[in-house]
Amino acid sequence: MGQSPGPTSVTPLPNTSFQYKPLPSRSTIRILHLQRRLRDYDKSFESLPLRGSLIERAIDSGFEYCALSYTWGDPAPCETIEIDGRTMGITASCASALRRMLRGKTERYIWVDSICINQANTPDALDERGSQVAMMDQIYRGAEKVLVHLGPGDAASDVACDALKSLMRYYLGAKHGIGGPMEEYRQKYEELADDVLAITPEYPYGKLYGVFRLPWFRRTWVVQEVALGRNVMFYCGEKMMHLKTVLVGADFTRLPYSKIASDPVSGHWRTYVEYHDSMNEFIRRREEGEPLSEMVGGLTLSHVLMLPALTLEATRPEDKVHGMYGICKRLGLELPEPDYKKPLATVYTEAAQAVLRYDSDLGILAHVCESSGWELGIPSWVPNFSGSARHWTPSNPPHMPISSRTKSNVSASSVREYEYALGGQGLQVKGRRSSLVSAVGLPWMADASKTMLGGASQAENIQLIDSLLPCLPGWLEVVQSRSDHPDEQTAMRMLAHALIQDVDRPISDQELTSFSHNLAVMMHWATTGVRLATSPQDDSLSPSDMAALLLGVQSMAAILGRLIGLQWKVVFRTSDGHIGVGTHTVQDDDIMAVLHGFRMVAILRPWGEWYRYVGPAYVDGIMEGEFWNATSEADDEWFTLV
Repeated sequence: MGQSPGPTSVTPLPNTSFQYKPLPSRSTIRILHLQRRLRDYDKSFESLPLRGSLIERAIDSGFEYCALSYTWGDPAPCETIEIDGRTMGITASCASALRRMLRGKTERYIWVDSICINQANTPDALDERGSQVAMMDQIYRGAEKVLVHLGPGDAASDVACDALKSLMRYYLGAKHGIGGPMEEYRQKYEELADDVLAITPEYPYGKLYGVFRLPWFRRTWVVQEVALGRNVMFYCGEKMMHLKTVLVGADFTRLPYSKIASDPVSGHWRTYVEYHDSMNEFIRRREEGEPLSEMVGGLTLSHVLMLPALTLEATRPEDKVHGMYGICKRLGLELPEPDYKKPLATVYTEAAQAVLRYDSDLGILAHVCESSGWELGIPSWVPNFSGSARHWTPSNPPHMPISSRTKSNVSASSVREYEYALGGQGLQVKGRRSSLVSAVGLPWMADASKTMLGGASQAENIQLIDSLLPCLPGWLEVVQSRSDHPDEQTAMRMLAHALIQDVDRPISDQELTSFSHNLAVMMHWATTGVRLATSPQDDSLSPSDMAALLLGVQSMAAILGRLIGLQWKVVFRTSDGHIGVGTHTVQDDDIMAVLHGFRMVAILRPWGEWYRYVGPAYVDGIMEGEFWNATSEADDEWFTLV
């Protein structure tokens, strides 16, 4: 540890609350000197009094400290800590984390955001918060350790932690021969992986869910706390494990696990920390001199911001951007410095403008759909970074689209052209008007709250299927409403082609035929009213319905694998007969436009003399440039998106 100030022993004054003093400079941070008195050693940790002092140090002073990473939870203070003889209210999760970090120790020097940064909403406090958040990269990079507190733990998390540790141990033995014969450890790894991934009544998602269900893994802030940390240690109840243990234990591709191709769940668990680790790796490579252009085909600001915006959470919606500032700073990607006095719409608009500066195309529009952001004053072309896909339900529809297709030649090799209008609130883009939306089916409104992603105790996969089935007949009807009125078999193949082409990977004729067949089975299932809620043992089912039910289960597995990215999408028909797939709010008379430098079709809605951007779409028959190549510069026009 660095030189520490002497311990303080100040008798707390009655009915006095701690008051922050302004920091002497923008490069100064506070550090909590957490102390445990000898007379408190006989107390249980659940009731251990918390006390300490706040010291000030320059960020580059070399003073040694740890940084705490935890989940704020309920923001209402319900516990207290004595700071320099005065009382400060803290949350239950903060108190629990601090008590855990004192186990086996008499003191710690620890940086805790909710204590070391003034959290008041006064102008001075907001200024301080912004400047301190802007230094987060230095704070976490400068910490000797980042201490992650996942929570008090329970039986399920204990099982998961033990499984991760054993997977790590067997991996090292199988990969490097550490501890015994490699083949012996390979067999142990396979057996343990089988057990850990098994779906049982006791563990409906497998045993690793006991850890990855915890709120810490859903926080936006923790990405930079892990990515910037030099040495990251996890604490969960009585269990401790290093970040490397979590990364290796959750990643069944490393050895690899022999059944990974047939067990899709085995590839799921690494996604909880894979992004954090990737950012850490990108930062390391940049600090060693590698340009961003050589990372993952060219790392841009949108790569950094959009995944957390889609999947992670933050108590303050502006922190979906501010929480990534430290990572962007280390990568040399410039975002406006955090300013908590700015309106949310301004924070998001400035972030979108920054993305446009770094991107070479209009790819940002692939991450935007019509949402409640309009009610918050967010322009329609700006991503609504707030929210999380974990909370999408019929009463809380998506704030961003899931973009499946990332490559196409819809606008050939054109280069984006854009200008800002209306004081930066409007985006003028050049493109070509194609046609109008003439018929729209129902959106596939899946309910994330009933899935593992949404935290359901046991996934109701039936609802995912049953929410899709009512959409299928309407989607087929949209296709059959073309002027040439295709027969059902032809229309089914056309629908299958539109649905299956909303991905980057080329599809063979054999795959299309198989998918079309499976879709037809599900269409029959939808029109006959059979639902998965019906048991196959139900005597009321006719033999044909029973066959349809059993065949449908097999077909649905194949279909869901193809269509999972189409949740909250609709099938539509254009006025010139093309079949498209767009975001859930597409409606009749929306305009279909192809923009310079945008890989998807843009759906626009007239708004006075301007346009609201509805979302990206895939439209069968024009994605390889068929429409673009049949037009010319004379067809170009400017669309002002507001």
